[in-house]
Amino acid sequence: MADEFRTIQTIRENIKKELNEQYPVREIDAMTDILFGTRLHLKKHEVGLKRNEILAKKDQQWFDRAIRKLKACYPVQYITGQAEFYGLVLDVTQDVLIPRPETEELVRWIIDGIPNSRPLIMDIGTGSGCIALALKKHIPGSQVIATDADAAALVVASKNAVKMDLDLQFIQNDILEINPPKNWPRVDIIASNPPYIPNSEKITMDPHITAHEPPGALFVPDKNPLLFYLSIAGFARQQLKEGGQLYLEVHEKFGMKVIDLLHEKGFIGAELRQDINGKDRMIKAIRS
Repeated sequence: MADEFRTIQTIRENIKKELNEQYPVREIDAMTDILFGTRLHLKKHEVGLKRNEILAKKDQQWFDRAIRKLKACYPVQYITGQAEFYGLVLDVTQDVLIPRPETEELVRWIIDGIPNSRPLIMDIGTGSGCIALALKKHIPGSQVIATDADAAALVVASKNAVKMDLDLQFIQNDILEINPPKNWPRVDIIASNPPYIPNSEKITMDPHITAHEPPGALFVPDKNPLLFYLSIAGFARQQLKEGGQLYLEVHEKFGMKVIDLLHEKGFIGAELRQDINGKDRMIKAIRS
C-alpha cells in the first residue's frame, strides 16, 4: 500500500538516496529536474511547491524504472527520449548521440557568419539532426541538406523535423565512401561534428557514454584519427562554392592537425576556436 501513496517529495528523496554513491550532487539535481520536467511537466520551482502531491501509480512505476536505468549508467536523455539543444527539444534514441552544449557553440558561430540571406547548407553526419534543425530554425530563408551514413539516425532526424515543422532534405550517404555522390548541389556552408575520439580513450570516458551511445558516431582508429576530416575536406572542396565556409567540431588534441590538413587541401583562413571550457573545439575555413 505504501507505494500507492508516494509523494513527489518521496520520489525526489529516493532519487538522491539511490544515486548518491554514483553521481555528484549537482548531476543528481540536474537529472531530477529533467525527470520531473519530462514525466510530470513540472518546472524546478514547481516540484517544491507540489512536493506533497501524491503520484499516480503509473508515474511511481515510471520513476522506479528511471532510477534503475540511471543506476545502470543509462543517460537520462535516453530514459526520457528527449534532449535540449539550442532552444529545441529533440527526440533522441540510442541510434543517435546526445547533443552536447559545445556543439551549440559551433551553431552560434555559423549563424553569426551567414554569408547571404538564403544560404544553402549541408550538415554531414547529422545524427539527431541537432545542427541542421537549429540552423534551419534560426536562419530564415535557408535551405538545409542533412546527411548520415546510418539509416536509423536519419529516421530520428526526419521525425524531429516533422515534429518541429521544419522542411529539410535528408540523404543517406557515407562520407568515407571513395566515390562521392555526383550531381549534388554546390553549397554555401558545410558543417560537421564527425567521430573524432581515438579508440584508446574509451577507458578514460564515463560508462554512460561508452556503454550506451552509438560507438560509430564517437570513435575512430588510433592510427588514423583524422580519417573523417580527410574525407570531409575532399568532399567540401568539391561541393562548396568558391568562398564557401566549412565548419567543424574537433578533438581538443587535434585542432592544429586538422588546420594543417585543410591548408593542404587548399582551404584558406582556417581559424581555431575554444569552447566555453577553454578547449580547442571548433574550426572554420574558407574554400578558395
